[in-house]
Amino acid sequence: MRACIILGVICVHVLSSFDAQSLPFSGTNISLDLLTMAFHFTREAFMFITGLVLFYTYYDRKFTVWSFWRKRLSLIAVPYVAWTALYIAFTGTYLKGFDWTPNALAQRFGHALLTANQFFLYFLLVSMQLYVLFPLMVKMIRRFENRLWWVVSVSFILEIGIMILNQTVLNHLQANQVPSWLFTLVHYRDRFILTYQFWFIAGAALAVKYNAVRDWVTSHVKVVVIAAIIAILALWATYFVERFGLHMTDGEAVDVLQPMMIPYALIVACVLWSVGLRWAKVRTQENLARVTPVIQFFGGVSFGIFLIHPIALHYLEQIDQSLNLHGGLHLVLIPVTAAFAYVLSGVAAYLIGKIPYVSYIVGEKTHLRRTAAKSSLSKAV
Repeated sequence: MRACIILGVICVHVLSSFDAQSLPFSGTNISLDLLTMAFHFTREAFMFITGLVLFYTYYDRKFTVWSFWRKRLSLIAVPYVAWTALYIAFTGTYLKGFDWTPNALAQRFGHALLTANQFFLYFLLVSMQLYVLFPLMVKMIRRFENRLWWVVSVSFILEIGIMILNQTVLNHLQANQVPSWLFTLVHYRDRFILTYQFWFIAGAALAVKYNAVRDWVTSHVKVVVIAAIIAILALWATYFVERFGLHMTDGEAVDVLQPMMIPYALIVACVLWSVGLRWAKVRTQENLARVTPVIQFFGGVSFGIFLIHPIALHYLEQIDQSLNLHGGLHLVLIPVTAAFAYVLSGVAAYLIGKIPYVSYIVGEKTHLRRTAAKSSLSKAV
């Protein structure tokens, strides 16, 4: 699932970049909007997998709060701090008028750490919030384990309510309408754990009821597929209603934080999971001998790809602009750009992961002695 989801993340960002170059309400603009929405399940799916892996690992294990925090927060904090600094330095290479003075850099760095405003580091910030609350969440899930589906249902309804509030109120909130602290919280709501609470609860529920859910999904594949088809049609219908009926802006219509995206992303996550279960059964077959290592490779470096791909996309976009292609030839670059960003970021993540200590920034734990134990930090997220 990781390999597929991170590819979907890159597709979203590539599609958004090309979409920004299209004429509003043109056929290209609408088509790219619809494709972007179809791939927009990736954010929620990432949150879902994070909750699943974390609860699956720790739910039946005894652990102390302090030992958990010390281990998990340190693993995610190192990449967060490192990439915040790296991204600031990177943007300084192409932003005009960038202030390289120590005071300006210190202020920019401090603000970036607090707000996760560097590219897509919001995910790491939300993950750290999850780690802080995780011991309490484990206690809650254990207490209500016999009524877990009620917990999931309440969480789902709450998530829909949050998305409705986001789309109808928070998107239109002005700074002079509320206290400054509240407006700041609203402005950065996409990196606040409450915004994604359902996905962590759903991941926890799947971890606890894993066998039962797996058996149901594998025995109802057709139901899952039909539900996915209905979900994407409903998602696209929502887009046309919002864009042409409610006259929302392009950005509002494709926004990932909207009500319809919740059931859609959940169903797509189930589809990907069922594909993963099927793959686990057939991956050792002789005719798949060459494919399996490739999938394992990209799954193993998925965390590094997530962190590196914004840099790769920047340079690929520069190449795209220099080619100055138009029409269909320009659109052909979409899958090419996504593929190159995926592969280049994966190779870069792999190579960085081989450098002792530096490898921590891409989720790989290595030491100077290559015989030392090695474990993937990407499992933390």
